[in-house]
Amino acid sequence: MNHTESNLLVDESRDALQSVRRALIELYGGMGADPEAPQEVSKRYGINRNLAWKLSRVINAADPFSTLNHLPGYQGIELAIQAFERAGATGEAIEPVRAAVTRLQEVITDHAGGREHLELTLESMGLFERDTMAESGRELAFRGNSMVWGVQASTRWTATFFGPGGSADTMDMTVVSGIVGFRRLRSTVQWRLQRIRTYNDRGGVLLPETDIEQFEPKAPSDAPQQIREFCSPHTPDLVVHDTPEGREVLLPPGPVGNRGAFDIFTGTILRGLPRYRTDSERTASKATSIMLPVETLIHDVIVHRDIVLPNEIEVALNGFPFGSIDDPRTRGASHALPINEKYVELAGSPPAVSTPAVPRITRFVDRVFNRMNWDGSQFRGRRLQMKYPPMSSVLVAQWPLPERP
Repeated sequence: MNHTESNLLVDESRDALQSVRRALIELYGGMGADPEAPQEVSKRYGINRNLAWKLSRVINAADPFSTLNHLPGYQGIELAIQAFERAGATGEAIEPVRAAVTRLQEVITDHAGGREHLELTLESMGLFERDTMAESGRELAFRGNSMVWGVQASTRWTATFFGPGGSADTMDMTVVSGIVGFRRLRSTVQWRLQRIRTYNDRGGVLLPETDIEQFEPKAPSDAPQQIREFCSPHTPDLVVHDTPEGREVLLPPGPVGNRGAFDIFTGTILRGLPRYRTDSERTASKATSIMLPVETLIHDVIVHRDIVLPNEIEVALNGFPFGSIDDPRTRGASHALPINEKYVELAGSPPAVSTPAVPRITRFVDRVFNRMNWDGSQFRGRRLQMKYPPMSSVLVAQWPLPERP
């Protein structure tokens, strides 16, 4: 376990914030401005009242990290600096403030990419407490779960492809999925990224693991199903455990913030699935679990034109606060969560899948078509996209299998 990165983030952030406070205190002192009287400072120097109040809270903060609740952005501080300059402040008093603000921005960019992520990381470590609330319930849950569990990701993407199988009665399925922008907020976190198991309508195991085909050959250090070509170069070696509930793929502890962030993609192929309705199989479905705090969920269903897909795909979102989310038999109405999002048609054939939320996604989809020897121009697609999907839930896309012709 490596604590160096998290310690560096804390130490450099604290020092940078203290430097900003010190420079502001010296500027106020040199100008004879009273940080305890923000209204007077506002009136005397022509500074916006809200801005003067924020600067007062920064200067008088008992803890450096708590200043993040009130610290203005770069433009706000520059407006205050210009007001003091007009009142006669010298460059010797002004430049340390600008230098300290610039240094703070460098630290934020280096370790977190943005102030929001720095605050969330410090909050997860118990070093920072927010004064404000998130804008929505789901966003609030995302932020809270990120802080509590010490992990988050920007995008959870899954694409399920259905194409012709080896016989007229079967179809083959390829599932590729990715976690984009995964980052730890605490270096001690070990996190389950995936559980590998496939079920039928009644909750039984549809195919044994030996029948799940790898998307590409595995290197000794690769986890099952990992598609190294599309993973970040610095993706850590994953830990694999076999359990009674299936094979689990775990992320080991490691560095926090931007320096430890990565994208990871996996893929599997299942052949010979029923194409038409049978006594035991009446529906086709794909479940996507949301097992970590994530900003955006994207689920694509991409189907060959010869395979019947109804105009409407039934979608359900089920939460599981009491245990496993993997067994379809546990998906009851009592666990249903509200969902307004629907699947929409992707333009063209092959479907236009491009989105800034998933880098190289078009190349990834082309790779699937090539791997399966499918003609992409024979496929159409649907997409569901959701902001801040609730953690410990599963999104289920389902549609009835057609009768045999």
